Amino acid sequence: MEKESINTVEYIKIVKEAPEKRKGYGFFAVTLIASILLIVFAIRPTILTITRIKKEIKGKEIMNSQLDTKITTLSSLDKIYLENKESFDSLKLIFPADGNFSLFLSNVDSIVARNGFALTGIIFDDYKGETYKASSTSVLKPKTARVTVSGKVVNIVNLLKDFEALPMYPVVETLSFTNHEDDNGMITFSIGLRVYAIDNNNFYKE
Repeated sequence: MEKESINTVEYIKIVKEAPEKRKGYGFFAVTLIASILLIVFAIRPTILTITRIKKEIKGKEIMNSQLDTKITTLSSLDKIYLENKESFDSLKLIFPADGNFSLFLSNVDSIVARNGFALTGIIFDDYKGETYKASSTSVLKPKTARVTVSGKVVNIVNLLKDFEALPMYPVVETLSFTNHEDDNGMITFSIGLRVYAIDNNNFYKE
């Protein structure tokens, strides 16, 4: 009888504790679900936002670095330009964009006289030679300068060398001469020079 009473007491105790355990399990389940929902709908978006912001910041840092590099390069080029402004300005005369070969003409005249020749004519024409191969730049275009001089044969080699030493880099492509001397013992030479110019009239204005 006593044993039966004890079992009844334990059973009643178990029955009383069951709702409390169920309540505890229910609270745990609710807490777990709330935690999962918090992670999915609050923490995860926050982490994704932070990650996106970090990527944007990194991208902007790279862009700023590239801009700094470009600014440094432009500043360096500007300094180089100022240091060599006079040389750059002379390019307009060395490689004219408007057909103005005045510098070339003045140099040719002085070279011809220095070598004991007389300049009798000079004509500029479109380049029709076949020996020229296009250079890597599309800016400079070849032209032909046909120079006619009279002088002695012994001086012709030095004259041609002086032509090719000009700052506009002319190239001697053809040479022809008459078979007879004039009354002063002079021979007429026709020299074909390849010179360079710029086809774009606004090249130096851009």
